[in-house]
Amino acid sequence: MLFKPHPNNTAIVITDPQNDFMSPGGRGYHLTKGTIERNNTIQNLELLMRTAMNKGYQLFISPHYLYPHDYGWKFTGNEQKMLLGLRMYHVANAYTPPSFGADFVHSFKPYIFDRSTVIATPHKVASPQTNDLEYQLRQHRKEKIIIAGVLSNVCVESHMRHLIETGFETAVVYDATATISEEDFHAAVTNYKAFASATWTTQEAISHL
Repeated sequence: MLFKPHPNNTAIVITDPQNDFMSPGGRGYHLTKGTIERNNTIQNLELLMRTAMNKGYQLFISPHYLYPHDYGWKFTGNEQKMLLGLRMYHVANAYTPPSFGADFVHSFKPYIFDRSTVIATPHKVASPQTNDLEYQLRQHRKEKIIIAGVLSNVCVESHMRHLIETGFETAVVYDATATISEEDFHAAVTNYKAFASATWTTQEAISHL
């Protein structure tokens, strides 16, 4: 079945569009720099968001924030240990504007802070099971999802899997993602192709909008 997006029922979901993994000076940028440059991730994300919003699609942001009380967790997985160890996505509390690392990539802000965009509450591990993204999508009557962001094999893939499991038709824009290694990136793309209804480049995605 061909994935056919329409502004009335299709959302653009971007995971973790924040400086720590996506911008020079971010605490994790040294890990993702290679795939960001090879994929042209930042420019592809900008093109996807700009084109989609110009055509009337609504943008949904699923961010990752870690607060001081999160550093008191008694058990974590390896990915969470990495984030906590690097002090990534760190904010003082829910009422304080984020510092550079946890802040959104500057060139994305015109799209993220558009009055039509929905910024979900933060997820705590990798999927939207711990935030209100699914609730927001259903309240806005979205049935189809186009996903991009970071990390390809962690948050992007986890969001894809969860949204498919909860009944959304899902596509992934794979060159608008990035991760720590080429091996992780290719493994993620393999899984996108196995599970998603469509796996597109940015140019393919915008041709379908």
